[in-house]
Amino acid sequence: MSGRKWSFGLAVCAICMFASEGLSQAANGNRRINHAGFNARAMSNAAPVSAPEADTSWEGNSGNRGAAWIGDCGDDCGDACGDACGDECCEESCCPRRTCCPTWRVYGDFLYLRPRNAEVVYAVPFDGPVTPQPAVPIQMGRVALVDHDYDPGFRVGFARDLNECASLGASYAQLDTSSSDSITVDAPLVLRSMVIHPATLDAEADWLDARASQRINYKLADIEYRRTFLSGCRHNASYLIGASYGHLEQDFRSTFSTLSVDREEVDTDINFDGGGIRLGLEGERMAPCSGWLVYGRANARFLAGEFSARYTQGSTFDPEIVDAQWKAGRIVSLLDLELGVGWASPNGCLRLTGGYMVSGWYNAVTTSNFIGAVQKNDFGGMSDTVTFDGLVVRGEVRF
Repeated sequence: MSGRKWSFGLAVCAICMFASEGLSQAANGNRRINHAGFNARAMSNAAPVSAPEADTSWEGNSGNRGAAWIGDCGDDCGDACGDACGDECCEESCCPRRTCCPTWRVYGDFLYLRPRNAEVVYAVPFDGPVTPQPAVPIQMGRVALVDHDYDPGFRVGFARDLNECASLGASYAQLDTSSSDSITVDAPLVLRSMVIHPATLDAEADWLDARASQRINYKLADIEYRRTFLSGCRHNASYLIGASYGHLEQDFRSTFSTLSVDREEVDTDINFDGGGIRLGLEGERMAPCSGWLVYGRANARFLAGEFSARYTQGSTFDPEIVDAQWKAGRIVSLLDLELGVGWASPNGCLRLTGGYMVSGWYNAVTTSNFIGAVQKNDFGGMSDTVTFDGLVVRGEVRF
């Protein structure tokens, strides 16, 4: 019985092999016949073929290229940066086929930012003199402080495409802000300084005039590798990895005086320099049939560096009453988020964007932070946050 089964199985296999070989030969013969017929018809019926008219509909973004009109550069419907375009996209003619295939990107940003959480209270008016003086003076009037407003800055950068999905670039940003304030009172009101060292003779002195100024400056330099990891018909997303250098400077000056020649000055200087890594995400979404887009950018920098600070107090008769200097290593975290809208030219080589940005320097030492440490003689645990927010306008050229 088993021998019959084996014989039957061998027979079936043999029949299948012969049938397969016959079908293959028949198919090859049909191909040769079809090719021959096609060549003959092509030779006898050759006629000029007009080029199809270019479609002038707006397209989405793919890889590092950006939005553009349909053209003759890369008319495939697949995408090496995510392969998100399928047959449905091709039927809708929304896959990128670009006339502008840039290798370089150059951009410049106009920054209009305001520092926050950086104000310094330097004087308070109160009703005096009072004898005996209370531990906390009775305030009368506005608290005198230096608080910043919006100031302009800039950021410039460039990038070179390494391939369809990756690029290498560098950027530099700088912001200089300054603010000043003054206050004058008439008797019986007097001013009490909030920044003078409490152990000095002038700590409880009464003043009629006070003025102060503060300058905050930061500089950021970045080198980044950018790669697109998600790309579709009208959207793309990229991640960034790179190195960053950061500098933060805070200078404070204050002067207190009366009708006499007596005058007291308190100054502080705080500087940070550090370098580290940068991580980021960027994405954008194109509107159909137009050049408008929305975008978002998020970055995180972790800078290992050193803070150095100095507090000095002097008067007309003694120019060096207090001179406190402090220095310590820190890891400062920089986090920023930017959201906005933009427009891309028909060929994708010109882009204009504008948005709102929020940025923070965490684990920093601020002016108020340091003055309080000097007055309390406690330099442990100094940690604060300096934030910036405002408008960002970018112009970008790709070629």
